Amino acid sequence: MLLIKKPYVSVLLAVLLFISASIPALAAGDKEIKIVIDGIEGTYADAPVLKNSKVFLPVRAVAANLGIKQILWNTAEQSVTIQNGDITIYFRVGSREAHVGEKAVQLSAAPFVSGSGKTYVPADFIGQAFGKQVAWNASAKSMSIATRNKDKAAEVLKSFETGDTGPALKWISADKYIQHNLAFPSGRETIVGAIGQLKGAGVTYDIARVIEDGDYVAVHSLVNFFGSKSAVFDIFRFENGKIVEHWDNLQPFAAPNPSGHTMIDGSTAIADLHKTAANKKLVEQFFKDVFMGQNPAAFPTYFEGDSYTQHNPMIGDGMSGLAKALEEFAKQGVTSSYEKIHMVIGEGNFVLVVGEGTLNGASTAIYDLLRVENGKFAEHWDVIETIPPKDQWKNANGKF
Repeated sequence: MLLIKKPYVSVLLAVLLFISASIPALAAGDKEIKIVIDGIEGTYADAPVLKNSKVFLPVRAVAANLGIKQILWNTAEQSVTIQNGDITIYFRVGSREAHVGEKAVQLSAAPFVSGSGKTYVPADFIGQAFGKQVAWNASAKSMSIATRNKDKAAEVLKSFETGDTGPALKWISADKYIQHNLAFPSGRETIVGAIGQLKGAGVTYDIARVIEDGDYVAVHSLVNFFGSKSAVFDIFRFENGKIVEHWDNLQPFAAPNPSGHTMIDGSTAIADLHKTAANKKLVEQFFKDVFMGQNPAAFPTYFEGDSYTQHNPMIGDGMSGLAKALEEFAKQGVTSSYEKIHMVIGEGNFVLVVGEGTLNGASTAIYDLLRVENGKFAEHWDVIETIPPKDQWKNANGKF
């Protein structure tokens, strides 16, 4: 029989007590971390880990809850490959470099494999890889993973093509939805009903650009309803993650303009996010100076010479193209006025202005999208729609 002297017994007991107390505390701390995806708290066999003040998430379990099924582990490489639609995501354990599609991204910390054999990644990588909004609430020990508002808006619009009412039911407020398309009454049920009726009708909703500015998302699309194509701007306002208001403007899709550009083609890449506020201010002042008469002489200062791509179907590129078109409009007796700016929505180098005016005496909604480059206007799209008389409105909310 092995005898242990009393002093050593005391030390051993103290160590055992410390270990037994520490392990449950660490486990409890891990279990307290919650993962909330789009407002729904998930249950995970493998808990999130807080390591060096950074939250790590079990990538396979989280990806599965985001609806991603193709996740491959390569033992030889110690790597993970995830297929998210058309985008391939690749990273290796121990490396802070990953690839999302063709783009190399830097991780805030290297992924690791837990003692149970599960691969963990820093939580912010979920945002980088899957285009989600990720937020850590330290006091609540809660990791929120949310679908971006711009993706919600795109899902709802694409549902007119697929006939799937799920996105509308999920993302549109059940009791607060205000409609400004004057052909429809307010309320989510109207949209859900329209989507269901259009299933299999051959509708297409080709989204070209999506910009997000605070609670507002603007979408620029080419829509085909029953063989009739239109260029469309849709604007959604969000409240607590739900769509509560919608505006739009439609114009029949025309043939390419004198410079060969269509109403929807052209640049799509969002850049210069740090210049969003400055670009919004620049564009708004242009409309006040030129179209609302504050300082018409400032017109040429907003352009870099004749370098300007135009997508209006009747106007060619550059200031010269615009001058030629204005001259032609005058010959034809076209009259117009620009009376009010209702909204200015911007993200980086793209700014959308929602305005009201008249065209040949008719009340008109005018949506102009400008791409700004180095403080000058580089590209322009617009959609112009006549506002119907009030006796034809299906809601009392007005166009704006």
